[in-house]
Amino acid sequence: MYNALLQYTMTQVSKHKLSKKTETELIGSLITVFSTITNSKEMVVFINAFLTDTEKLMLAKRLALIILILEGMPDSQISSILHVTRITVAKMRYFYEARGKEGYDIALSKINVDKRLKAFKKVLISLARYSVRAAGGYVKPGIID
Repeated sequence: MYNALLQYTMTQVSKHKLSKKTETELIGSLITVFSTITNSKEMVVFINAFLTDTEKLMLAKRLALIILILEGMPDSQISSILHVTRITVAKMRYFYEARGKEGYDIALSKINVDKRLKAFKKVLISLARYSVRAAGGYVKPGIID
């Protein structure tokens, strides 16, 4: 079941499989590139050249999903805020618990240290809380605290 869930959570790759050795070498090279870029300006240039806008958004939404899940937000609320299905939220919750916890925890620890990322997390959570109140008619539209 786990592999079936991942099929629909992850970006699709060619049907033509690489050998395990080639796959391992390619992924190792990618990890080396990521780990050696320490300058944030270089990382921006690399990411912009390497990923499409859709891929960047997909990765950003995955991180935002985990942040909101760990904040205890209901799946329906997360779904509404990030414009994803509740099934996508449930799959990410499952993925986080089953396989990705350690990796996401590394990212979350970076967020908790970096001031800009802390601000992003705060805005994301404020948006989530606002959307619930606005949907219930408790605030005027357009006002986020």
